Amino acid sequence: MKHLILSLIIIFLANCSVNPVTGKQDFVMISENQEIQMGREYNAQILKQSPRYQDQNLQEYVQSIGESLASKSHRPNLIYRFTIIDSPDINAFALPGGYIFINRGLMAYLSSEEELAAVLGHEIGHVTARHSVRQYSQSQLMGILSTAVEINAGRTAGNIANLASGALLSGYGRDMELEADDLGAQYIFQEGYSPQGMFDVL
Repeated sequence: MKHLILSLIIIFLANCSVNPVTGKQDFVMISENQEIQMGREYNAQILKQSPRYQDQNLQEYVQSIGESLASKSHRPNLIYRFTIIDSPDINAFALPGGYIFINRGLMAYLSSEEELAAVLGHEIGHVTARHSVRQYSQSQLMGILSTAVEINAGRTAGNIANLASGALLSGYGRDMELEADDLGAQYIFQEGYSPQGMFDVL
């Protein structure tokens, strides 16, 4: 068991990097290049399942607002891609590496450019704080932990470790959403929008 703990400590220390938002050390198991590649692959999968909304002017409008906001973010070096998906659902989401999607259903729900900027700013916040990368890295670590515990102490202990890892990871959601709200509000304010847009969307 001592060897297991030592191995996990070594893995943790070897995979720490500075969070671009907080300036603190985060545990991440992939590089920025790997993050971008992961986003590229998921982006291709999503576009196979959910086609782009066929309005090029609207796509360019969203891209221009998103790019301008992203230039004020903590990770302006990334190439951000903003895509409207032809889906009636009221939803927006971000992939690793700067791929951001907004459904046409949410576009129809919004009543101002300020509200659109707030949605995009929130999703940029998820990217800049590396939320998906941190979640992925934590799930990888917990997978290693549960496998190692199972090998060392038997299947029941491994199952308990799996349950514990699921509970831990599900608890990150709210904190990350609040952080993305805060970051989005910062970005839209720097761009000249009123933070009221964020409150209206929320």
